Amino acid sequence: MSELARYRRWMTVCILTILMICFLIAALFPAIRTIGVGIALGAVISWINASYLGRKVRIMADDAVGGNLKRVNLGFLTRAALAVLGVFLAMQFPQYFNTYAVVGGLFLAQFSLLFIGIILSRNTEVQD
Repeated sequence: MSELARYRRWMTVCILTILMICFLIAALFPAIRTIGVGIALGAVISWINASYLGRKVRIMADDAVGGNLKRVNLGFLTRAALAVLGVFLAMQFPQYFNTYAVVGGLFLAQFSLLFIGIILSRNTEVQD
């Protein structure tokens, strides 16, 4: 399994765990339901953005190995538009989503990848 696929699998597990916790909070604590659902929305958008960037990086790396020297777009505008769409949804429907929670959730995949990278790099040091 490639390094990128391993990171993506671990990131998916982390984001699904965060989603489970957010939906439990939303179900058990009605007073902060909008915060839990807002973090969940931000986490889903964050996961989509990180997965999309990983896919684009894999395509770019495969092209570089194959000797294909064409320019590759990493899809910044697509990822930015998804983030803006999430914040727009939160602003249009404040009864369902907390805007600050959505913005905070947009960073969850990146932070989870940071911690996953630290943990997995320490595990490979122990195995060496």
